[in-house]
Amino acid sequence: MPQITIGDLTQSKVFNQRNTLLKDRIQSLSTEVTTGLTSKTTERVKGDYSALSGIEASLAQLSSFKVLTSETAARASTMQLVLNSISDNASALSSSLLGAATSNSATRINTAGFDADQRLQSALSALNTKLGATSLFSGQSTDQSSVTDRDTMMTALITAVSGALSAADVETAVNAWFANPAGFEAVVYKGGDTQQAIDISPDEKAKFDVTAKDPAIAAVLKGLALASLLQHGALSGDNASRAQLALRASIVLSNAQAPFLEVTARLGTIEATIANAGIRNDAEKSSLEIARLGLLAVDPYEAATKLQDSQTQLETLYAVTARMARLSLVNYL
Repeated sequence: MPQITIGDLTQSKVFNQRNTLLKDRIQSLSTEVTTGLTSKTTERVKGDYSALSGIEASLAQLSSFKVLTSETAARASTMQLVLNSISDNASALSSSLLGAATSNSATRINTAGFDADQRLQSALSALNTKLGATSLFSGQSTDQSSVTDRDTMMTALITAVSGALSAADVETAVNAWFANPAGFEAVVYKGGDTQQAIDISPDEKAKFDVTAKDPAIAAVLKGLALASLLQHGALSGDNASRAQLALRASIVLSNAQAPFLEVTARLGTIEATIANAGIRNDAEKSSLEIARLGLLAVDPYEAATKLQDSQTQLETLYAVTARMARLSLVNYL
């Protein structure tokens, strides 16, 4: 067995230390070449992390706002699509009802009543739209459906208008039911109060204050329900009164359009606020990233040169170590 001298142990230790040092340096330089940032942060900031910590905290906050603006923008956009759909249906039905009323045709009135019933169901379903697990028109009760189904609503209204002898009586009863806290709000609306404002930037908030019980939305539902009563036997057998009911429903829907457009305009304002906040957040993020680069950036050419030099030194060390491992007395002599 060859005898290991003290010189061999010392030499082995030196080689191991050099090997570890070069590997650590290569790892650090590889990180710098890949990221463009120094791996010696403490040395670069001279031990003062106050500026860097402030930048990192602001960037983390802006990343959170990025998620919020994306989610709120999607929510506002989807709500806008829902309201536009309801508005288009209401407008089309208003014209259909007006044509049926002026024609005084029982067939056209019955057809308009059936159409109204279907459009009411469509409107209620639209108001129950969810984005992920969030019910859009339920206010704070985002886990609840916004409104009940058509059959439950119409059953309550049929009871409310029972005994009405004219179109005016039917409309008066429907108006009273929608105005009564025990009527529309208790039977149809299943959501909660409006949500609190959501932070979308360091100094801006977005508040979704549109729920399914908004007076403008309720007014459209009232017009749809009033017309739907034609499908549910209101003033049965009295064609003239049913024509009057169709006309009154058409007028209610027509009058509801302006307030309804104001609701969509409010949502449009929220969309614009979110979009502008997103742009400002992105601009601030870019500025902060530039500032961070100013503190931590390295010269990529210099880092790459140092990396190549360290890799060459490590390869040389391996070559020398391998050569010395092959030395023997025969080779020496």
